[in-house]
Amino acid sequence: MQGLPPLPPGLDPNYVIDQAMPLIAIAVIAVVGIVAIRVLSHTAIGEALAERIRQRTHRRFGGGEDPQRVAALEHQIAQLQGQVSELAERLDFAERMLAERRERKLGAGQ
Repeated sequence: MQGLPPLPPGLDPNYVIDQAMPLIAIAVIAVVGIVAIRVLSHTAIGEALAERIRQRTHRRFGGGEDPQRVAALEHQIAQLQGQVSELAERLDFAERMLAERRERKLGAGQ
């Protein structure tokens, strides 16, 4: 049986292990964390957490709106647009009436 190849002269094996240990520890922690999350996701607790995240996402980004509520809001918007249109017509009429009065006064004053 052959052993490991010899290290280059002047390279201390303890130094190499000390330098590699943090990287190995990070890799082991990452693998253990991924496995734990995977196992947790297949339990009732994981499903409850996923549902809670879904609900927050829908609330935050407006997904999953109630169709009846949306229809009611659209109806209200249509009513408001009608009222704004009517007010714009009344304002236009009032401006025309004021302009005619000014013209009559200017015409009579000359």
